[in-house]
Amino acid sequence: MIPIKPFVRHEGQCPHCGGKVRGGEVLWQGIHVCVSTCCEGCGREYIEDMRVGHATYSPYRVEMPDYILTGDAKSRKWLGEPLRQSLMNPSYDLTIGMTVHKMKAFERVIIVNTVDYLYGHALLKLLNVQREYEQSPELGIIVIVQKPLEWMVPAFVAEIWTVDVPFSKARNFHPVLHHRMIEELMRFEEVYVSPAYSHPNQFDIKQFTGIPRYDDERESEPRITFVWREDRLWSGSHHMARAVQKFPQLKRGLKPLIYHQRSKIIRLFRRLRESFPDHRFTVAGLGRSGRFPAWIADERVARFDRESELRVCKVYAASRLVIGIHGSNMLLPSAHAGMTIDLMPKDRWGNYAQDILFHETDHRLTAYKYRFVPMESSVALVADMAAAQLKGAEHFQMQMMEERQREHSVWRGEAASGRI
Repeated sequence: MIPIKPFVRHEGQCPHCGGKVRGGEVLWQGIHVCVSTCCEGCGREYIEDMRVGHATYSPYRVEMPDYILTGDAKSRKWLGEPLRQSLMNPSYDLTIGMTVHKMKAFERVIIVNTVDYLYGHALLKLLNVQREYEQSPELGIIVIVQKPLEWMVPAFVAEIWTVDVPFSKARNFHPVLHHRMIEELMRFEEVYVSPAYSHPNQFDIKQFTGIPRYDDERESEPRITFVWREDRLWSGSHHMARAVQKFPQLKRGLKPLIYHQRSKIIRLFRRLRESFPDHRFTVAGLGRSGRFPAWIADERVARFDRESELRVCKVYAASRLVIGIHGSNMLLPSAHAGMTIDLMPKDRWGNYAQDILFHETDHRLTAYKYRFVPMESSVALVADMAAAQLKGAEHFQMQMMEERQREHSVWRGEAASGRI
């Protein structure tokens, strides 16, 4: 964690003269937590990323007053350049504001900033809250969160700062939010900022949704669920999905592909139903186009809110297997379900596994329970893979965990006999 009050801990090296660069005031840009700096040697001034969020591994520096950007070339287009543009052109949108919810009083706090322009990024950063709570119980946790994710903030935090910033405007710099946050921080003696890693691994999803993940012993009628979306389809090419993301008006032309996706899901479930007649079959996700046969439970929604999010998470937690197209739509399903099949578009292999919330600690069980296959895979192939995955799960786990279970049994026997 990074101290920012009573002093800011930030040191660097000037790229021009090599002199020491000292941190000054914190700038709450939104996605970025920045600090104004000055070189002790040549006097040049900068606005720099603190190592927070994606800036833990890809920080940027903007040299003032000419707004010259330096940093990693790989992330420049989607992370660095939007930062520079936001500083050059601040937004004074009057609809932007912040609501402070105070639950517990602390004089020493740590801030977890989850603001992002992508839902998946924001959700992943939110999961850092549990690690900060467990590692620093003496500090109160303040979560900065956008409205769509407020429902997932754990009950143990001290405060929630809900910002009225839609994902589409989150790349902008909103000075009104910066000044409000500076004003709120005056209440505390010590303030730290969490690194809010982009892909944390220390979390229990129940702490965030209130819903425990899938348990074979609990589910007498387990589900097999397809995670539905209408902007990236199990139909057509990945180029179409890219075009729709760039030009939303093209969605109108997707109807034939959406209905083709529906047809493939029905065929997939029919094949699986032959092998698993005692399972329930479900479609859940965002978008309500088309109808499904009565034997397929339709849990799709036109828009998500707290109630619908909780409802679909319960569906995922009752699912032995979830299947869906790669993307942030797979985060909560993979976190709750027993197993996952991720259908990968051609242009997404570079983002492999970034949409999965793993909950297994044994590498072999992880490899078994989470499958990644090309989106172009046929219905027959996906059905065969899913059937084999479901049928073999119990035997595979027994084989892989036998050594650990036997050692545990021996230890318990010796403990009971007093030999250890």
